[in-house]
Amino acid sequence: MRRSFLPVLIALSLLTLFTVAASAVTGKSAVGTWKLDVGRSSFANMPVPRAERLVVSTDEPTMLKWRLIGASSNGMTYTSAYDGPIDGSEHALTSSEVGGMIAYSRMSDGGVKWTLKDKSGEIVETGSSHLSADGNTLTLRGTTQGPKGESNFVSVFTRVEE
Repeated sequence: MRRSFLPVLIALSLLTLFTVAASAVTGKSAVGTWKLDVGRSSFANMPVPRAERLVVSTDEPTMLKWRLIGASSNGMTYTSAYDGPIDGSEHALTSSEVGGMIAYSRMSDGGVKWTLKDKSGEIVETGSSHLSADGNTLTLRGTTQGPKGESNFVSVFTRVEE
């Protein structure tokens, strides 16, 4: 079970951070619908999701709201969502696979970084996000802890609608 939720949590966390970073640095907003480009992404020794769609409905300097729907490598669907502040404090992350707490903070360059903890309080993921200059590519980079140890990942999302 833990193996399948990590890509979901990673993608959600990264997308959220990317959204905030994009708005702050470029003046562009990540509000809209995003699709995971599996071919341009890398998941090291983690299961590769079949598909993920991220919907960002709020992208403000201090607030973020997003919902991720995906299908794991074995075809099981999952959802994750966040609706809250970007203030460096831990807040609940809603997930169909695992609950947890996530803390988002803004970096000096305007980007966003996050730390995700599982229900026991153990850190299971850290990362940061970047929005392309044209506002059409969202890239999330991070490290996660899973059944096969530590994994670095890059999740690349392309905008499908605003």
